[in-house]
Amino acid sequence: MSCCTPSGYRTIFGAKTAEREARRYRRKGLAGTARWLAEALESAGVTGRSVLEVGGGIGGLQIELLEAGADRATNVEIIDTYERVAEALIAEHDLGGRVERRIADFGAGAAETPAADLVILHRVICCYPDAGALMDAACTHARERVAITIPRESAWIRLGSGMANVWFRMRRIGFRTYVHPLDAMLAVAGSRGFQVADHERGALWQSLVLERA
Repeated sequence: MSCCTPSGYRTIFGAKTAEREARRYRRKGLAGTARWLAEALESAGVTGRSVLEVGGGIGGLQIELLEAGADRATNVEIIDTYERVAEALIAEHDLGGRVERRIADFGAGAAETPAADLVILHRVICCYPDAGALMDAACTHARERVAITIPRESAWIRLGSGMANVWFRMRRIGFRTYVHPLDAMLAVAGSRGFQVADHERGALWQSLVLERA
């Protein structure tokens, strides 16, 4: 797991990236797979629920779910570059006191994070070397549902991921992308009592909502 370091993550997800995402969210709100996850979770019910998002970035998904009726949210981020813009968005939406933001490696230290009704990993597993550990931690922390977005397992997506990793190595950047097998992740989730409740497939990404059987 040493291939991905906090400095590597900061190189890819720096302050300028956070500011750009915040500007886009202010103009257009959620889009694409994030919008699909929000709507899928809301359709199954979010009122009064607690939300835990791993790698939520600026926190747009959390804001949408809180405004749809969720009670509170916790964000766990491996780096701190999103914090300033995330706190600004929280204040703009008058959600102060309902969002807790933590800096930690959730996959390695999940025991320090409280459980929640809904756990979200949106485009996060593809940036983490140990998908099994991350999925297991998500399922052990979720009382009701786990929502994930991961790359599709097509040959051209694997090729693109491999080429990106070659570039990262050449630039000595401590970051890698991964196309983890979905079946292996579902096996981990199944061992924790979760099954697929909803599944959306796009050209690049696929999103799933898992619920306790």
